[in-house]
Amino acid sequence: MPETDVHQVQLSPDGRTFAVQPGETVLGAALRQGVRLNYGCLHGNCSSCKYLLLDGDVDFGIASPYSLPPGEREEGWALLCCATPLCDLEIQSSLVQDPRMLPDLVPEERSSEVAGVEHLGGDLWRLRLELDRPLEFYAGQYVQLGVPGTEDDWRAYSISSPPSRQPVAEFVAKRIEGGRFSGQIDRLEAGTPMRVRGPYGIGYLRAGDDPVLLVAGGSGIAPILSILEHAAESGDRREFRFFFGARIPEEVVLAAEIDAIGRRLPGLEFLPAVEHPGDSGWEGDTGRVTKAIQRHLHDASPYDVYLCGNPPMCDSASLLLEAKGVREGRIFFDRFFAAV
Repeated sequence: MPETDVHQVQLSPDGRTFAVQPGETVLGAALRQGVRLNYGCLHGNCSSCKYLLLDGDVDFGIASPYSLPPGEREEGWALLCCATPLCDLEIQSSLVQDPRMLPDLVPEERSSEVAGVEHLGGDLWRLRLELDRPLEFYAGQYVQLGVPGTEDDWRAYSISSPPSRQPVAEFVAKRIEGGRFSGQIDRLEAGTPMRVRGPYGIGYLRAGDDPVLLVAGGSGIAPILSILEHAAESGDRREFRFFFGARIPEEVVLAAEIDAIGRRLPGLEFLPAVEHPGDSGWEGDTGRVTKAIQRHLHDASPYDVYLCGNPPMCDSASLLLEAKGVREGRIFFDRFFAAV
């Protein structure tokens, strides 16, 4: 079949349909047309967009063999963030309905320039971009940033600033030596052009009356900051408890900004924990963030929970909070996966 063919996708049993343009992934086409599907990392690593093909074939693309092993491929499973159709498809729909989800925002692309780069502490840096025009997003969502000097290489980063601060958008990134994007963050100069594409993610703040529990590690602080700023701006009256895990004391970053948010959000409690305090004189909680949760939280049943960080931290925190009684469907998260 010619590569120029537009393929049709039908979701069963709900009957939704959408078209996939040549070279487009199934998930990319769905998001472009406002069709809601489960997804996560967008890089074929997290399994969130794993769906069963009832009919048709795909090119599996860069799907990780750990997230989509050969046996599952043979059974007809695919990761839709990397799968491109080879013909028309029928896919078993497994979307989990959440009555508090906001209307889906169709991802768009923006041009931007680097407005500033700031070393926060340890391996954590803050990147500030100025967009050519505002991009609609919800507090807690992420976007993809085009790697400078490349044509089609993107990396996902959560926005740490609230939607109201546009056209400025801020990010917190962990610098990884050799990383295509993060490895050069300390050398980005003001005025460097950068493409922005999004928004993505379902870990945004839901409306409600119940208290909110926030858990983050490292650069996972970014979407939590956006959520807290937005809550403060909107006069949210809920209790917010924020457990933050850092490797070293220097990576307990932006504490002054969190304290300033707390003066506008009286229900905020900030509980940082340091895994390797050394001889720094750190006086707060020590060990992993889950240890701090174990120590300070006895009953998780009243809370909405928002997690952000690397997959092991998110998984450990989820299991712990489920054991402490958090109700089904009350944990919202976007795990941070490496692009490769």
